[in-house]
Amino acid sequence: MTPPSGFEWVHDGHRVLLVRADVRDWLVALLRAADERWAGYETRALSGGRGGVTVVRAAGHDVVVRRYHRGGLPAWVLRDTYFGRSPRPFRELCVTEELRRRGAPVIEVYGASVHWLLPACYKGALATRYMEQARTLWEWLRDADGVAVRAAAFAAVGRAIRRLHDAGGRHPDLNLNNILMGAVADGVVPVVRFIDFDRARAAPPAHHTPEVDLARLERSARKLDPTARVVTAADLDVLHAAYREGGACA
Repeated sequence: MTPPSGFEWVHDGHRVLLVRADVRDWLVALLRAADERWAGYETRALSGGRGGVTVVRAAGHDVVVRRYHRGGLPAWVLRDTYFGRSPRPFRELCVTEELRRRGAPVIEVYGASVHWLLPACYKGALATRYMEQARTLWEWLRDADGVAVRAAAFAAVGRAIRRLHDAGGRHPDLNLNNILMGAVADGVVPVVRFIDFDRARAAPPAHHTPEVDLARLERSARKLDPTARVVTAADLDVLHAAYREGGACA
């Protein structure tokens, strides 16, 4: 696997890391400390994600570290163990970084770590930049107040999805918990970033099938909000209209 420009491989015993060169020294130490329950680091837990997500303070940076955990029935047996010679953390890093360079509104990646337990058997983690004041779209909507505020948010999400698609992004798990809403820009419009590109891909920018991702997002809304009290039909109409109009957003 060829690393993205600006990233490099680091071999650390049974651990292999792919890290951004400008943060290499402190990030390698940080990811190594994950096996020692973050000894010597200031941490706090974030909700969401299989197995939880940790924010770690290092070298003046807040870093989000997400360990890969299985869902569904395999989680009962395998938990955080994966198989294969092309580890998912490295693939997710490469796809996310490629989309970011194409202009997609994705979270910034610092590095990925794979701890080989046996040949083709590993545990992995992904380190990304912490987004100040960020909440998932689902969390944000439950506290949102006012028609204008909600309309601005759904318009921002619609434009962000369009930018993702125009960059060639295909998100196989686009849902209300994989969209982050950050600090409000210009008084009204929140900053939108997409996360969790495990199993995603970066296709040629000119070719996309938006109906698949948009339908997946609507299914997520119906699952989390079956009575449509939080996500209304009017909200989705705003999102679709903004998507059709184009992708200019923060």
